[in-house]
Amino acid sequence: MSIVVGFVFVIGILVFIHELGHFIFAKKSGVRVEKFSLGFGKKLFGFRRGETEYLISALPLGGYVKMFGEGGEGVFIVEDVGVDSAAHKAGFLSGDKITGIEGYDLSSITSWKELEARLRKKPGAVYTFFVEREDKLLEIKAGPDGFEGSSVYSEKEYPRSFSKQSILSRLKIIVAGPLMNLIFPFVIMPIVFMIGISVPAYLEMSPTIEYVAKDSPAEIAGFMPGDAISEINNKPVANWRDVRFAFAESLGSQVVVKVKRDDATKSLTIIAPATPGGIEDAGIALPLEAVVGRLMPGAPAEKSGIKVGDRIVKIDGQPVVNWYEMASLIGVRADAEISLLIERDTEKISISVKPRPMGESGRGIIGIEPLMGTTLKKYGFFKSITEGIKAAAKLVVDITNLLLLFVYKMVTGQLSLSAAKNVIGGPIAIAQLSGTAVQGGIATLLHFTAFISVSLGLINLFPIPVLDGGHIVYLTVEAIRRRPLSMKTLEITQRIGFVFLILLMFLAVYNDINRLDVFEKLKELFN
Repeated sequence: MSIVVGFVFVIGILVFIHELGHFIFAKKSGVRVEKFSLGFGKKLFGFRRGETEYLISALPLGGYVKMFGEGGEGVFIVEDVGVDSAAHKAGFLSGDKITGIEGYDLSSITSWKELEARLRKKPGAVYTFFVEREDKLLEIKAGPDGFEGSSVYSEKEYPRSFSKQSILSRLKIIVAGPLMNLIFPFVIMPIVFMIGISVPAYLEMSPTIEYVAKDSPAEIAGFMPGDAISEINNKPVANWRDVRFAFAESLGSQVVVKVKRDDATKSLTIIAPATPGGIEDAGIALPLEAVVGRLMPGAPAEKSGIKVGDRIVKIDGQPVVNWYEMASLIGVRADAEISLLIERDTEKISISVKPRPMGESGRGIIGIEPLMGTTLKKYGFFKSITEGIKAAAKLVVDITNLLLLFVYKMVTGQLSLSAAKNVIGGPIAIAQLSGTAVQGGIATLLHFTAFISVSLGLINLFPIPVLDGGHIVYLTVEAIRRRPLSMKTLEITQRIGFVFLILLMFLAVYNDINRLDVFEKLKELFN
């Protein structure tokens, strides 16, 4: 249930904020906004205020603002219908959209003047007009003079059409959505610090390596337990948070790490893994005891009777020093019955459990997460505002930097597609992390929402047709050519963009399913 609640909250509020940006600037520019929907697909609930219908739709993976004239409507719109005018008596109302006229192909007619001239070629004729009004289709019979006392426009003529606005006005409307997502954390983070958020205490600790996994890239590179990391790629690091970000920035690339060992300083070179696990996947372990902090529902650990707070001291008779040794010993025992010696309060208990294989690696897991010491960050009203603004600014800068580096390395070939796909997450990842955030309390959920908001805003600016960034490219081309792209070109590029996004979504979902056990590492990165 927490996963569903968290996912709906995060996606719902971020889509609302994003679309609200488009909506506000469209209204401010005088554009006719026909629909404001949270979700896609079938309408679940809706109401109308003025000319706009507000909807909640079935598929909660996005939303949209439907503006008149976004892409060649092929209709005519009736406005300014006077009371007791011929148009009013015929049955027309302001806002009616003429979608068809019996005997005429409206797609080939570009102006009302042209259409009116054709209709008047048959004086006294009565035509059947097919009219859309508030999602209802009506038939109205009228003659050529039936529009007196009103104004009728084609999509290209309509002054409140999106396409009739200046390039600058359209650019503002498009950019407003992602911009709202980037601004939103500046509202959320002060609230987070007013409520108070617990963050892993080790992130502020001096980066001294506690454990190096056997045969790992870190061990091969020469890292040893007790090494104190002082610099990464010639940049000083003060704590584990700095180390994690440095590895994330170097995704798939060579990292030069300076460590202090005894009285000497050594430079060690390692490739930062292109995986969500980051430094842990390189084999470098943070300070973490083998104490159970959380049980995954229905997992082998819960079924065997393991409880939160249990300390695992031996596995099949082998002593366990820390969480990583424990995880390593369990990882090579998938589908094999193992014996755990556990300290619980003042007792020592022996428990048998069978690890299950996980993901593509097939390594064994029993469904436990570590107990982590935390630090509460809670401030007074004014300090919460200043600290929240600083935290939001850092979040925007850090995520922007990571995302641009990721794209740059892919484009330049420094990061292979096979490696890049390992860090792509989708809706299951968001749902999993949202559920974990809900369990951490409202402040943790809001913090996670701020992180996703920045990511959503930046990704929407990518120059991919269908996304806001693609529309920015269209406007740029239009400004250079001094005329818009043809409808055929728009349709082709948007279909390509749509197919690309669908493929990306399939890849993301596939990755989500195959790495459910590394989401906790992703969450910690931005704590």
